[in-house]
Order: sequence, then structure tokens, then C-alpha cells
Amino acid sequence: MPGLKKLAGDKVVVCHKQNYPYAMFYYHAIKPIAAYVLPLKGDDGVKVKAVAICHLDTSEWNPKHLAFQILKVKPGKIPICHFLPTDHIVWVPNHKFA
Repeated sequence: MPGLKKLAGDKVVVCHKQNYPYAMFYYHAIKPIAAYVLPLKGDDGVKVKAVAICHLDTSEWNPKHLAFQILKVKPGKIPICHFLPTDHIVWVPNHKFA
């Protein structure tokens, strides 16, 4: 895909915003994982840069996970990738692209 860039290494920490009356994030590092930055363009022409996280080994995930139901696959068969909302944070070793 044009503009797709893999973020450096597999040392990625993802921070998910939690619903509290003050700023609170849930941090975790799941391995193996890959993170990418890619451009997206909406039907209305608006362009953004998005972060996608790919879980490379899902063999230990619950077989009833929604991702498997939607994709009609079983745990461990394919990587599961998803975008992160704008209020989430991704930490990587440095700002350079691999």
C-alpha cells in the first residue's frame, strides 16, 4: 500500500484511554506485534494518518473473540490487525521508520 510505513521494531507499548473522570490509560505490550502508520482518505476527501496494530500470534486468544467471528477464522491462523482511535497512544523505541 502506498505510504505504509512499519514502525521501528516489535517493542511496541499501546495505551488505551479509559473512561474515568480524569486522564487514565491502560498500558500493555503484547508480543509478537507489529505497528504501522498509513495514510487514509475518506469519501469526503479528508486525509489522515492512522496507526494500525497487528497481533501476529493469536493462538492463545479466546476462539469466541469478535475478530474471529467477523473474519471467520480460528485462533493462530492469521494475524489480526486493527486501527487505534485518536485518543490512544502508541510508544515505540524511536521516531524513525523501519
